[in-house]
Order: sequence, then structure tokens, then C-alpha cells
Amino acid sequence: MNKSLIAAVVALTASFGALAQEATVFPEAPASTLTRAEVKAQAAAADRDVVFAGEATVFPDAAASNTVTRAEVRAEAREALRNGVNFGGEATL
Repeated sequence: MNKSLIAAVVALTASFGALAQEATVFPEAPASTLTRAEVKAQAAAADRDVVFAGEATVFPDAAASNTVTRAEVRAEAREALRNGVNFGGEATL
């Protein structure tokens, strides 16, 4: 029993060498020319333009401008409901 145990330990120890792989050498990153404050300012500016909504994150190209008033939108919705458009949910007249 001891001989088989020793043989198993030796075989197990020797097999670890087969699992070793060559290390991947990555090129060094170029040195940054920006200060920490400049990088943080750029990140903050980028975050202002992003609408975070989980997987539906939106990256707008430009700020949207609203040319229609709230009353006009509501009137259009009422007209669509009168014409039989189904918005789903609880939309009623």
C-alpha cells in the first residue's frame, strides 16, 4: 500500500509540470501625458453624457432639443387613442 501511495504522489507531483504554460509577455503601456486631475475631469465629462440604464445604456451624440410642448404631446396621444392606436398598458382617454 505504501508503494502505491508513494507512486501516486510522485505521479501527481510530476503531472503539475505538464500544466505549466509559458507566460504571456505584454508590451509596456505608454507613459501618460495627462495629470490625474485631467483624467478625472475627462471621465466626469464623459459620464455627464451617458444615460445609465443597465444593458440599455445610451450614449447620446448630442443633446436633444424639445420642440413640442407637453400639451401638444398630450393632444397627439389623445388623438391617437381616438383613432384606435393601442399603446399597451393603461392608456385611456
